[in-house]
Amino acid sequence: MSVLDPLPWSRHTRHPAQRNPFLALGMTLSRRLLPLTLLLCATTVFADVWRPARQSTAEDEGRELYYAKRTAVRRSDGEALTAHLAFFTSPSYRLKVLDLGAGKEPKSASLSEALRAQGCVAGVNGGFFHPDWQPLGMVVSDEGRINAFARAKLLSGVVHSDARGTHIMRRGQFRDHSDITALLQTGPYLVEAGRSVRGLSTAKPSRRTFVATDWRGHWALGATPNSVTLAELAEALASDGALTGWPVNRAINLDGGSSTGFFFDGDSGQPPVLLKPWKPVRNLLGIAKR
Repeated sequence: MSVLDPLPWSRHTRHPAQRNPFLALGMTLSRRLLPLTLLLCATTVFADVWRPARQSTAEDEGRELYYAKRTAVRRSDGEALTAHLAFFTSPSYRLKVLDLGAGKEPKSASLSEALRAQGCVAGVNGGFFHPDWQPLGMVVSDEGRINAFARAKLLSGVVHSDARGTHIMRRGQFRDHSDITALLQTGPYLVEAGRSVRGLSTAKPSRRTFVATDWRGHWALGATPNSVTLAELAEALASDGALTGWPVNRAINLDGGSSTGFFFDGDSGQPPVLLKPWKPVRNLLGIAKR
């Protein structure tokens, strides 16, 4: 087109929308609604990637503390993901960090013994630690504080309890204060604002340990007895009802692999549930009565 040529829709030729005001209105609405339409389509495609193998019961969901073994199935290929889950409500229970000390000889003979000794009805292995058994990042337990707040990329979030309740938050949102009773720096984030976090690893499947909440008082500590990737676990947790009876708003990963362990002994008359870690760990994250 020559620079001297008039534009296709100049004063010499009227645009169809100028001749038809209703067409102009329709085009404007289409442009404004297109992003919303694409968002809704994306939500439909990516939500509920996994479905529950068995629906949870209303009786379970109404209890303050209970155990469940749940299996989610991926819709695309039928792949199954199973997790041991200790459910609790934050008004009645709180998270408690148990420091087992530095060294290959732990203070307690087993995960279950350590948790029972500290008044915990359930628990899992806790945060990451160095080869010399020093914790990675800040830890707050009944014994006090260990380490300063760390900036390691892996430690993208914080799990902690204080006088107001139990919390999961991003590292940058956390503000230290004196009434914290339990804290672990950990990561990566798995679910945020109800959606699985992008960029999680799709390789290196392993046993996983995690914390999840609907941010309305419902919480779960979980461990997978079989190997899954971080991306698979995040998608399963973000799929409504796939592993929990409530929509997960936030979830974060704890130390996994050979450290993964789980214990529950809160149901009267029911046998305890125990998944033993394959190696000793530095700390545990337990559930205790408020």
